[in-house]
Parts: sequence; C-alpha cells; structure tokens
Amino acid sequence: MHRTSPRTSLRLVAVISAALAAFTFTGCSSSNTSGAASPAIDDGASSTTTYDTALDVTTINNAPVPGEMLPEQNVFVMLDTIDAHGNRLKSSQGTRKAGTRVAIHTHEFGGQTCVLSGVITDFVEGHEPMEWPAGTCYYMPPNTLMSAANLGTVDAVLIDTFNQPPDTPLITIREPGWPSD
Repeated sequence: MHRTSPRTSLRLVAVISAALAAFTFTGCSSSNTSGAASPAIDDGASSTTTYDTALDVTTINNAPVPGEMLPEQNVFVMLDTIDAHGNRLKSSQGTRKAGTRVAIHTHEFGGQTCVLSGVITDFVEGHEPMEWPAGTCYYMPPNTLMSAANLGTVDAVLIDTFNQPPDTPLITIREPGWPSD
C-alpha cells in the first residue's frame, strides 16, 4: 500500500479543493444557459468547435494523436455524490502510463484534469497541443474533440473532475479501436 506524507496529503487536498472551487465557479451546471464566460476564467465556450458527432473520428486538427490508446490504470473514485443543485460531482484519480493516450473523445458538460505527477499533453480541436506538468490543472471544454497523452517516459497521475446532470455519460469515445476496460 502506498502511503503519503501529511505534507503530500495536505497538498493533494489543497489542489483538489482549488480545482473543485474553480470548476464550480465556471458555472458548469445544467442550469447555466447564458453561454457567458466568467471574466476571470476562459471556459472555452467561445472556441468550442462544431464537428460531426460520428464515432469514427481519427484526427484532431487534421493530425493523428501520438501514443498507444490505453485506459487510465489504477483508477479509484475519490468522490461521487449529488451536489446541492442536483448535479453529479465525481472526482477520480488514475495513472496515464508513459507512451499512452485516451482515445479522441468529447465531454458533453466539460470537466477538468489536475496533473499530480508527470506531464500530460492535451490535444484539443482548434488549439495547439499544450503540456501540463505536475501541479497544474486544465479545463476540458464541452462538446469539443480532445485527447490527452503522456508522451514522456514517466507515468503521470491525474485527478479528473466532472460536475453534470446525473445519468449522463462522463465521456463519449469518438475514435475507433478503443480497448474495452
């Protein structure tokens, strides 16, 4: 069993608390229909790309995504509850193995990922790929083609957080060949 020091545990709690606060602040509940972005946070609404919703998407920005498709490993749910607005709030931690990536996918209601260790390269339709090192978080805009890859040689540990209506899928895989988990 892996044990963390009190300092590491407090740092993890601080990262999760900040991430949840930022996620809630962006107004990602189903009741937000104004489409207005917070002035302090770019929620991606202005750059969301319209695309064919077919399940046979093989490129982002007209290029294949590097890395072997593989689900996150060692996944465990940290929080799965219904919030005060009736939305499902779910956070899970998992490991993205070195050299692997998630299939091209979408999130109907968006979400966020915090990188605890390693480096993740985020591929999002309409944007240049971005690297996210340990200690950073990134937003996954709704209804936008994306993939995340660990292009390094060290496994990356991530926390994914979603806040959306219950009984809606957290992720929709759009790329063929995704291994079943």
